[in-house]
Amino acid sequence: MRQFQEFALHEFQSIEDAPFRPEQYSRLKFGCDEAAREMGYQIADAFFQNNAPALLDSRSLMISSPYNFVPNAATIMTMHLLNRLNSHIVDAKGNHVEYATVPRKISYVNDYGLLSGEHRKSLIAGDRFYFNSQHFEGRCLLFVDDVKITGTHENRLVELMHEQQLKNKTFFLYFARYTGDRPDIESEINFAAVKSIRDLNRIAAEPNHHMTVRQIKYILAADPSELYHDFLKFRSDRYLKSLYFNCLNEGYYKIQEYETNIGVIRDAIDQQEGARKCLA
Repeated sequence: MRQFQEFALHEFQSIEDAPFRPEQYSRLKFGCDEAAREMGYQIADAFFQNNAPALLDSRSLMISSPYNFVPNAATIMTMHLLNRLNSHIVDAKGNHVEYATVPRKISYVNDYGLLSGEHRKSLIAGDRFYFNSQHFEGRCLLFVDDVKITGTHENRLVELMHEQQLKNKTFFLYFARYTGDRPDIESEINFAAVKSIRDLNRIAAEPNHHMTVRQIKYILAADPSELYHDFLKFRSDRYLKSLYFNCLNEGYYKIQEYETNIGVIRDAIDQQEGARKCLA
């Protein structure tokens, strides 16, 4: 049996033939919990149906797409996938899948969805991933990501496993796999539902909304003159502070292109605090 296998719920060659809703996928990328749950459940149902014997006969470990501090959209989807998959496994008298993370220090700020396969490979080579190989011992590994475009992340994880001489049976699970030759299609599906900072208002106002790395980068790259009036002034104090501290914790304050909008976010917090003092 092969050490590495892939499972993709969908395949597509273009936006037009995608068997899923690009707008719903885009909403996932910007923190929509409803989209994350829908997609995670769909993967879990199909994966269990196709691989129940292997899952019931092994001790498995689910690993979300690596990230630094702020979870990416794939991680939110992974938690719903894990919940659903464990419901199936435990109902079938199997041993539940455990959860683990692979910390990643990202070395670039570029929009990954706009890059070619070779450019992606050169960028990811500068990232640092941290494997807990002892925790992996004896487990079937289930690496999860939302979409596979060029396979750069998967290839890097396979390289790391070979470097550390890990022989685990491994599945790479995806919501969708792109089979065309235009990597920048990822940017099209990422932004299918978000064309402006105003579009983000609807997603950020939803119940159980999650802050994601893509959402933060989009905010930091927005037109400063529009950011406050079209988005920040509608956000709660809790959201603004979470956004600001996540910018600090990801190290975005060191990036010159983001300095202006981080200042706009800080000013929005100060304005809310000033208004509360006036009312007190």
